[in-house]
Amino acid sequence: MSLLSRRVPQALALLATLAGPSAYAGSGLHFVENRKQWADPVKFRAEIPGGSVYLTCSGFVYDWHSAADLRRAHDALETTSRASKPAPAVPVRGHAVFVDFVDAAPTGAPVGREQEKTYHNYFFGNDPARWASNVALFGEVRYSGLYPGTDLRVYGTEPGGLKYDFEVQPGGHPEAIALRYRGTDGLQVQPDGTLLVHTSVTDVVEQRPYAYQLVQGQRRAVPCRYRLSGNLLHYEFPQGYDPATTLVIDPAVVACTYSGGAGETWGAASGYDAAGNIYSAGFAQTPGFPVTPGAYQNAYQGGTEVAISKFSPTGSQLLYATYLGGAGVDEVRALRTSATGDLYVLTQTSSSNFPVTAGCYDPSANGNVDLAITRFNATGTSLLGSTYLGGLYSDYGTELALTSTGVVVTGNTTSDNFPTTAGAYDRTLSGQDVLVASLSQSLTTLQWSTFLGGSVGNAETANSLQVETNGNILVAGATNAPDFPVTPGALRTTYAAPGDGFVARLQADGRALLASTFIGSLLGIDQVQKLGLDAEGNVVVCGTAGGVGVLEATPGALALAGNVFVAKLNKALTSQFFLAKPVNFSFSQPTALGVDACGNIHLAGFDGGGQPLLNPLPGTGTTGGVYLTTLSAAGNARLFGSYFGPSVQHAHGPAHRFDAQGKLYHSICTTSSFITTVSAYSPIRRSSGFDMLTFKIDQASSASTLVQATVAAVDSVCAPATVTFANTSTGSSSFLWNFADGTAPSTDKNPVHLFQNPGTYRVRLVALGTGTGCSRNDTTYVTVRVKSRPTVTLPRNQVLCPGGSLTLTAAASPGTTYRWNTGATTAGIRITQPGKYVVTVSNGSCTTRDSTVVLQPALARLPADTTGCVSGGVRLRAQAAPGSTYLWSTQATTPEIVATTSGRYTVRVTQGGCTEEKTVTVNLRRPILPPNVITPNGDGDNDFFKPDQDVLEPGTRLRLYNRWGRQVYATDNYRNDWNAAEQPAGVYYYTLENELFCTPASKGWVEVVK
Repeated sequence: MSLLSRRVPQALALLATLAGPSAYAGSGLHFVENRKQWADPVKFRAEIPGGSVYLTCSGFVYDWHSAADLRRAHDALETTSRASKPAPAVPVRGHAVFVDFVDAAPTGAPVGREQEKTYHNYFFGNDPARWASNVALFGEVRYSGLYPGTDLRVYGTEPGGLKYDFEVQPGGHPEAIALRYRGTDGLQVQPDGTLLVHTSVTDVVEQRPYAYQLVQGQRRAVPCRYRLSGNLLHYEFPQGYDPATTLVIDPAVVACTYSGGAGETWGAASGYDAAGNIYSAGFAQTPGFPVTPGAYQNAYQGGTEVAISKFSPTGSQLLYATYLGGAGVDEVRALRTSATGDLYVLTQTSSSNFPVTAGCYDPSANGNVDLAITRFNATGTSLLGSTYLGGLYSDYGTELALTSTGVVVTGNTTSDNFPTTAGAYDRTLSGQDVLVASLSQSLTTLQWSTFLGGSVGNAETANSLQVETNGNILVAGATNAPDFPVTPGALRTTYAAPGDGFVARLQADGRALLASTFIGSLLGIDQVQKLGLDAEGNVVVCGTAGGVGVLEATPGALALAGNVFVAKLNKALTSQFFLAKPVNFSFSQPTALGVDACGNIHLAGFDGGGQPLLNPLPGTGTTGGVYLTTLSAAGNARLFGSYFGPSVQHAHGPAHRFDAQGKLYHSICTTSSFITTVSAYSPIRRSSGFDMLTFKIDQASSASTLVQATVAAVDSVCAPATVTFANTSTGSSSFLWNFADGTAPSTDKNPVHLFQNPGTYRVRLVALGTGTGCSRNDTTYVTVRVKSRPTVTLPRNQVLCPGGSLTLTAAASPGTTYRWNTGATTAGIRITQPGKYVVTVSNGSCTTRDSTVVLQPALARLPADTTGCVSGGVRLRAQAAPGSTYLWSTQATTPEIVATTSGRYTVRVTQGGCTEEKTVTVNLRRPILPPNVITPNGDGDNDFFKPDQDVLEPGTRLRLYNRWGRQVYATDNYRNDWNAAEQPAGVYYYTLENELFCTPASKGWVEVVK
C-alpha cells in the first residue's frame, strides 16, 4: 500500500537552515515522552497511520499492525456487543522494524521541542513506579550531533504522518549517515527512487529523498538518492554539493583610526577584550598624546613612555588613554585583557622610577633593562598592580599570557641573578637564556620562574607564549645551542646549524619540561615567531626559515617560494600534521597569528607586494603595507588574502592579536595617509611625524548571522540570590556569560549564579559562533535587579530556667514587620517554654528568617540520703550539665565530695544561668573489729569475745561453731558475754550480723586459749 502519509524525505540543510515546507507547527503528530510508562529504551512514542513509532537513543522502532486483522477484530467486537456477549479472541498480526543509526555519535537522549499545552496520564499495571502523570507532548524531537556536523529532526505532517530531516552543517559529512533496517521481509530501491520496505502485514514506501541548500535565501534542490547495501541504507549526491554554501565571505574594515595625538606615537602592540573593544599601545616620543579624564597618568613624563589607548569596538570612541612609564626608556611589548576587562601590560624599562604598587613583588629597578608588568582596572583609572622583574644586567620581555591564577611572561635574559624559584626546571643561566616567569594576579608574588636554554656561549630568544587549557605553558623562539633541551620522541631532536627554531612545553608550575622540539630547516637560520592552539590542543606555529629552498611544504599544503612557514604539530610535539608556506619572499615579518573557533589559521604581517589575493578588502590593490591571509585548518587551502594600507609600513613590536572569530587587532607606526573608517575617533594624522594607527579587520563581517543570543527575563530577587538563567539562544552551543558583579565568567549554557549583594546587574551573554563558516558571535543582555534583604538576628544560646521566663527580641533593620511561629507579630515575645522559635521579617520586598533554640537545663541530681562507714566516709556526687558550677555547704566547688561525718550536706548548682540547691542526709556508722583470740582465765582481761569494746547495738546476731562445724553458741541479741564456758580450748568460727553495723554481716574465727 502507499504510505504517502508516512513518507520520510531527507533534507540536507546547511548552516542550520529551516526544515522542509511540509513541517507544520500544528501537525497532527504528537511525540509523547516516556516517564517509565514504557520500556526504558523508549524516549518518545508517536502514533502514526498503521501503527506506532518509538524513538530511542540508537534509532527508530516501527510497530506496524495488520489492518485486515484489526478490521476483523473490530467486526467481531461489534457483533458480540450487539448480542451483549464477550468478544472472541481475534489474532491481530504486527510487524516491528528496527532502524538503527549506524556508527552514530553517543549524543545522549533525544530532546523534545515545541511542547504542547496538553498532557497525558498513564497508569499501566499495578506497579506505581510505572505510572506517569502530566506526561508532556511535543511537536518535534531533535537528535543533536547524531553524525559529524549533522542533527536529526523528527516531526509530523499535517495529516499525522512522520517526517525526519537530517540537517547537515557546513563541514558535516552526509556520507556518514547510515541506517540499518532490521526485521524487514526485504528492502528494495524502486525505479522511481522510493524505498520499499516489505513486512508481513504491509508494504511501507518511504518517499524518494529530497535534499536542498539555501542559496541567497532561496532553497536550491540538491540531487540525492538512496544507496542500499544489503539492509544498510546510505544517501548519495551524484552531482555533489557545496559544503559551505550560504556563507557569503565579504570582508570589511571594522575600525581604523589614528591615535589623535599631535606628538609622535610609535605603534607597537595591540589587544582586545570580550566586548570587542580595541587596545593599542606604542612608544610616545613627544607630548601631545590625548589623555581622557580619569586616566592613570595625566602628564607626559619624558623619554620614551608607554602610550595606551582603549577604543570602542568600531574605533569611534576613545574609552581611555594614558601614559605609563618613568624617567628612562619604557617600551611596551605586549597587552592582554582578563575576562573582567582588566588590562595587563608587559613593558621593557630602563626607568628607575617605573610606577609600582604597594606590596608588589619587586618595587625597585635591578639592572640595565628590566621587565615591568602592570595591571590596569577595566576603566583604566587605577593600577591594580605593577612590579619590576629582572636581574643585574639586561632582561628583555617579548610576550605575556594570562593563567587562571595570574600572568606568565617570557623573554630573554643575560642576568645570572634573574630571580628563579626553588624547584624550577632550570635555575642556572647559560649565556643568554629564555626566561619564563609566573606572577600572581595582584603582581605581589612570584609564583615560579625558570630559565630555558642550552650551554654557555650560545643564545636563545623567546618570541611567543601560549597558556594551554590545563595551565601548561608553551613557549617558542630561536636557539643556536646544539644542546638546547629537547624531549625524547619529539618531532626533531637533532639541532641543525647555524640556528634552529624551537617549541617547548613547561609544566604549569614551571618545575618540568614536558615536551620540546626543534623545528625549521636543516640549512638556514630558523626561528618560530608565533604560536597558536586549535580547539583540540594542537599547536600551530609560524616562523621563518633561512636560505632559499631549505624548507619544503608537506604534500598538499600551500607551497609558495617564501621563507615563512606555518605548521601544525600534535599536542605532544611528536608529529606534524602539515607544514605550509603560504606567502612569498616579500612577506617580511609576521605580526599576528590566530586560530579561530573553526580551526582556520589567520596570519598577518608586513609585506612588499605580490602576495595571493582572495576576496580582498574593498579598495585594496595588489600591494600594500600589511598583508592578511587565512588558511584552512588543514593548511591546504587559502580562504582569504588581502592587503591593507599603503606600502612600506612597520610596527615596533610583533605582539598583535587575532580573536577567536578571526578578527585582527593591529597597530602600526606610520607617516602614511590611510583611509580611516567613517566614524573613526581620529580620521587624520595630527602628528607631523610618525603616529600610531590602530585598525580592526573582520574578514567576514557581512556574512549572515546564524547565531542569535537570547535569554529569558529575570524577576527581581532578594540578596543573596541564586539565579538560574534560561538561555534561549539559537545556532550556538558555546557561550560566555559576564555577571557584572566582579566574579569569574561562566561558559555554561544555563548557569546558576549567586549574586551576593543588592544592586542592578546588566548581565551579558555572548553566544559564540559555530561551524566551519565561522559564524559570528552574538551578544545580548539581561538586567537582574537584586533587592536588599532585611537583616534580623535572634539571640543565641538562650537558657530558660525551670519555672522562669525570658524575652526574645528580633534585632532587625528599620521598617520591617514581624511574624513568629507562635503567631505573635511584635518585635519581641515573652516565653515560658523551651523549644525552637522562628521569626520572619519583611521590608515589603524581601523577607528574612532567623531562628533560635531555647534550652532548659535538666535538674541537677544528688544521691538519696545514704549510710556509710565512718572510716571511709561517703562520696557525694552532684550530676548536672557540662559547664555547670558547684558550691557545697563544705565550701567545696567540685562536682564530688567525701562526707566524713554524719549530717546534712547542701550543694548549689549553677548551669546555663540557672541555680538550684539540693540536700542529702548522710549517716556514718562505726566499724566492728572482732578479736581473734580470747583468754577466759578469769583475770578480767580478754575473758570474753567482744567484737567492740562498747556495748553492741541491740539485735546483734552471733553464731559460733567448733572445728567440726557443730554450733556451740547462738543468740539474737549478743551482749559481749561469751567466754567459751564449758567449751574446750581451740579455734571457733563465727558469724556476726547487725544491719546497724558499718559492715552488716561478717564472719571469721577466734581462738580460745585456756
